[in-house]
Amino acid sequence: MKPWIALGLVMILGWSPALSFGETAMAAARFFQTREGMRVYLVENHANPMVEVSILTRGGSVFDPIGKEGVAYLTAWMFNEGAGEMDSETFRGRLDYYGIVMDANAGRDTLGVNMTTLSGHLEEAFGLLSLAVTQPRFDREDLERARQETISTLKQSREHADWLAGLRLYAMMFPGHGYGHPTIGSEESVARITLNDVRQFHVKSMHGPQMVMAVAGDVTEATLRQLLEKTMGGVDPRPSLRGPIAATPSVAEGALFHVAMDSPQTAIEMGVVAMDREDGDYYPMLVLGQAFGGHGLTSRLFEEIREKRGLAYGVNASFSPLEGRGPFVISMKTKTDTVAEALGLIREEMTVVARDGLGKQELEDVKRYLTQSFALNFDTLKKQAATWSLIGYYRRGMDYLQRWPERILGVGEGDVKRVARRILNPNHFQTVTVGKTVR
Repeated sequence: MKPWIALGLVMILGWSPALSFGETAMAAARFFQTREGMRVYLVENHANPMVEVSILTRGGSVFDPIGKEGVAYLTAWMFNEGAGEMDSETFRGRLDYYGIVMDANAGRDTLGVNMTTLSGHLEEAFGLLSLAVTQPRFDREDLERARQETISTLKQSREHADWLAGLRLYAMMFPGHGYGHPTIGSEESVARITLNDVRQFHVKSMHGPQMVMAVAGDVTEATLRQLLEKTMGGVDPRPSLRGPIAATPSVAEGALFHVAMDSPQTAIEMGVVAMDREDGDYYPMLVLGQAFGGHGLTSRLFEEIREKRGLAYGVNASFSPLEGRGPFVISMKTKTDTVAEALGLIREEMTVVARDGLGKQELEDVKRYLTQSFALNFDTLKKQAATWSLIGYYRRGMDYLQRWPERILGVGEGDVKRVARRILNPNHFQTVTVGKTVR
């Protein structure tokens, strides 16, 4: 099964708003650790006979070997393509018989596994999950099918201006770094990946001490502990041999790169490497990102580019924190003859916000939006499991959701101005345009 890329879920711990004060109790989790070292978070909810499972482990595309970019993606693609004595067809038949949905995804930092099951089929579901984690088959014919579908996807992606712009932008922001290549790899690198590459990548990823499991739904802690003791004993309890992620590079000066493409609109991507979660400016950065170009209809960029001038249907800016320093990226599409005007407006707005910061009322409105609207991102069992796996993987603490609102509300005008001066320097942004060339 083709994996989905969990960019939206990463954003929950990035620029997305947090639970309002009265709503965090419903998401409270309990924590325990298995004998194999896996950290487990449980959100009990017996309203419906459903259980959602989210696993994150240290196996994202940043760990792809040089020249074999895309191996994390293929490993995720093949996750449910057979395990133990069951080939791909048999394994997926068992999943279908019990109504179990199981898939995997490769992000830049993590390899993620997701499972949905009825609580009446927990034993069967965790048994199949355990087989996929500890005894994957990785048959040759499945690899070839995964390879051909991935190469086909890459060829189709070349027809999309925004994909090409994002591809080039990350290479410019992270030169020579594992964050700089697309998770899916390239046609050339995917063609070089062998069965042994996938098997070795999976083995290195599935070590208990680097795995986090979050479970939400109709299961008690006692039952979950028993299930994990029975089914996950084959997980390697040794620490992973993977070392820390290399420091993200600092590119002193921005550059402009154009890709010629016969497209009705030009895609624009601008980005700069910002900060990680441990940075003291992390929460002011979340507020700044929302005010400058975040979701909703009230951001600075939306007002200047869409509302006042109608240069684009939409424009957004997002901060994507990673294990290393993550990027702050601005994205939009506009007519070819208005590209220069749009870029000028974005750069001008950067300069204004860096110089003046946000107005008092504007700041209060942004903080109110952030703290009051997060429940929309946390209103299903799937979202709760996904969020707690992120909290656990990045070690945000059991009180993360409770403290998030007060940290956002504590951001002052001076904090935002300080971060704006640090991040919103137009000369530091890498810029990519993909569309018709203006002569």
